[in-house]
Amino acid sequence: DFSTSPSGLQWADAKVGSGSPPQTGQPAAIDYVMSTTGARYGTKIDSTTDRGSPYRWTLGDKTTIAGLEQAVLGGEGVPPMLPGGIRRVVIP
Repeated sequence: DFSTSPSGLQWADAKVGSGSPPQTGQPAAIDYVMSTTGARYGTKIDSTTDRGSPYRWTLGDKTTIAGLEQAVLGGEGVPPMLPGGIRRVVIP
């Protein structure tokens, strides 16, 4: 089941990671699958694993989708994603 933040971001942890939560200014690297209606039921649009290269950016530098940043850093009731975790996210 997905939880929903006030901004409409939906998330569900398939696997909770461990260790320290990420901080603004740190580099981030994630693998993702982007689909039309959610990773489980939609048509796949893009996948970092298909390309063999994770998506990388610096947390807080405003170069990525705000909902993705919220899903990783946390905020608005969303807990931060911990290293090694797997999170399903629906970004409005």
